Amino acid sequence: MKSILPLVFFLFAVVFNTNAQINAVWSIPKQELIFGDKQAEMAKMWIDPGFRFADIEFQDKSFRVFFHRNKPILKKARIVDNETQMEVARGRGDFFWGSARFIFETGENIKVLRKRNPNGYEIIGPYGTLFKVENHGISPVKIFNEKDFLAQAFFIFDRIKDTQTPPAEVIMQMNPIPAY
Repeated sequence: MKSILPLVFFLFAVVFNTNAQINAVWSIPKQELIFGDKQAEMAKMWIDPGFRFADIEFQDKSFRVFFHRNKPILKKARIVDNETQMEVARGRGDFFWGSARFIFETGENIKVLRKRNPNGYEIIGPYGTLFKVENHGISPVKIFNEKDFLAQAFFIFDRIKDTQTPPAEVIMQMNPIPAY
């Protein structure tokens, strides 16, 4: 009896331990957006509940869009390839001075200009409109290449970040500003 009781406890511990290890997959629940066009090409964007980043899947490629140090200005905009962890593009300049642009790793610059109107705004790129907000909602816009798509996806993420607030379950911890 004394030797059977520890054996039974050992067997229960092994069985429960093995079952606990089987379902060890954990992920953050994200909001999902689906982009589509007339040629039935689909792109998906998953946005973090705290609006810190967005993951984009487009034509078997995966990208992450975010603001460096979570500062929502164009200079801190970053687009990173999820597979290689290399920076694909970064934002530079400012809309106020007219020097806003995205610089890609190939050296290509996409200059962007923001035109405001009473119920929204329009982001204009080298080939025309990249992103448009009409009557406080995002309007569909035709794009021409992958770089335009990445810039457009960044502005969609920025618009969602501006207009939404994180749920109460998400705790936003900001780092204190050091006094040097």
